Amino acid sequence: MEFGAKLDISVVNGWTQLECFSFDAYNEAENLREMAERFREREQHYPSRILADIIYRNQENLSYCKEHGIRLSGPALGWTKKYETRDKAQDY
Repeated sequence: MEFGAKLDISVVNGWTQLECFSFDAYNEAENLREMAERFREREQHYPSRILADIIYRNQENLSYCKEHGIRLSGPALGWTKKYETRDKAQDY
């Protein structure tokens, strides 16, 4: 169980903007599309990358980001392959 506020922010040229703030329990991954669109309206382009928790890396958000040329941080979905080596710095 989580307690406290959940917030989403965007950072552009050193300026931080609060995108979402709530004390309610909800799945914050559902906000990614709305936040990216609000960013596009404000900045006239989509963000080049989104640095987010692993909860944001679902199929819907990944396909949305790919469609708009946005890099979404984090590891690939699914199990790691037995002999695969991952670049943890890139995942981070």
